[in-house]
Amino acid sequence: MTEEQSRISEPFSVEINASVALKLAQIGQKHYPGTSSGPLYGFDDQEERILNISHIINFPNQHTSGDDVFNTKSSNAKFQADFQTKLNDSKIGVKLLGWFMTATKGKQNRQTVVESMLRLQKKMIEEEKSTLPVIFVIYDPSKSTDSLLSLQVLKLSDAFVKTWNSEARFAARNLIDNRLTYRNIFEEVPSKIRNSNLTDLKIQELDVNSEYGNELELTSNYLKITTQTSEQLIDAIDNFNHNLGNFNYFQRSLSRELTKINQWKLRAKQEHLDHLKTDPTAEEPELDWKEHYKLPQVPSKYEHVVSGGLLSSLCNNVSTTGSVEHAKTTGIQKSLNL
Repeated sequence: MTEEQSRISEPFSVEINASVALKLAQIGQKHYPGTSSGPLYGFDDQEERILNISHIINFPNQHTSGDDVFNTKSSNAKFQADFQTKLNDSKIGVKLLGWFMTATKGKQNRQTVVESMLRLQKKMIEEEKSTLPVIFVIYDPSKSTDSLLSLQVLKLSDAFVKTWNSEARFAARNLIDNRLTYRNIFEEVPSKIRNSNLTDLKIQELDVNSEYGNELELTSNYLKITTQTSEQLIDAIDNFNHNLGNFNYFQRSLSRELTKINQWKLRAKQEHLDHLKTDPTAEEPELDWKEHYKLPQVPSKYEHVVSGGLLSSLCNNVSTTGSVEHAKTTGIQKSLNL
């Protein structure tokens, strides 16, 4: 392990420019209840171990539903590289720090997200000797209906990175040794929003005399996002069951092969005993079952861990929003004597 890899696990903090927070809120509102994602640009202070997010932009042609809520396909990779070039041409020496997503929390549990972060982390270590990890920012636009700014900065957990870099990777014993489960794929990073005079000036220009709320609206604010989350939950369950079926098939195949091996050993020993009756000096042959049988390959639990994390997050989202809406509906029903 290099010095850069060993320092990746050291504590660090993230500063988010207020203009970036406002931009995230704007992007989230525009695409709500769908999802949007894009690159994060900024500066890194290796000595103080601080990442500063100064610029963001969302990918074009966003997919608002299904599994493809985030990707770094060739068109998006070219888009983020071109935007960084324009920033650098403007004498803004920023670097790619990671990505963001406007969605309910937990939807970052995707293989595309995890693998993109791992690739960028490897590139930063090899080319820039960076000692700071890649980050992923989640902004939940559904919380804005309650006048809340829900921002969460994440990085891949030390347990996940250690498991990924090990030789055994996602074998069951390795997961146990590294204490990796679907609950700790990511770790939250301390973050704060850094204000500026320009942002204060922009906020003062906002019209606070809005007529929103003067009329009673009984439509649930969470209805669309709950419906979409429920659909994604069904897809996540299907994917989870598919992976579980693969493991069950492996266990059945392994059980059949082990039974064949045991029967072969017993038969070989019996043949040796029969041979001793005619030749008492005969030596017992070496029973190497590997020359005759081959055990099925153990499937990786990588997909299972990630899909389990997504499934757990979606269930928590449905449970939370359902409880909130049930409380609101009950309160309205009692107050109106319905």
